[in-house]
Amino acid sequence: MKAKRRRHDSAFKARVALEAMKEEKTIHVIAKENDVHPTQVAEWKKMLAENIAGVFESGKRAGKEDFEKERKRLHSKIGQLSVEVDFLEKNPNSSAREACRAGRNKTSQIEHPKTMRVAACEAFGVSLQAHGAE
Repeated sequence: MKAKRRRHDSAFKARVALEAMKEEKTIHVIAKENDVHPTQVAEWKKMLAENIAGVFESGKRAGKEDFEKERKRLHSKIGQLSVEVDFLEKNPNSSAREACRAGRNKTSQIEHPKTMRVAACEAFGVSLQAHGAE
């Protein structure tokens, strides 16, 4: 009967490979302690040795790309919320329906009337089609 194949997470593999890289114990001892085949430990050690420089290079790039992506998303959200707040400040006592109509009717007072109307209707959860949107 064939043994069921186990899957190890990346943290486990990294820990075992790092322990093998230290060379304080033999691969066979590390394999026995972690209940893994010695060939697998040797393979993880080899993978770590081959890719260790890439951890520092791609980590910086990936981190910067993630940071820029999150920054753009947050700036977009800030803009959306600013539009909603500005609209609500100009129309503090209106219902959702009146707010959407106000966005449509007061186009001369608003820099971006369509954006303002869409934002107001989305903020109130009101359909644009129900209020004669373009």
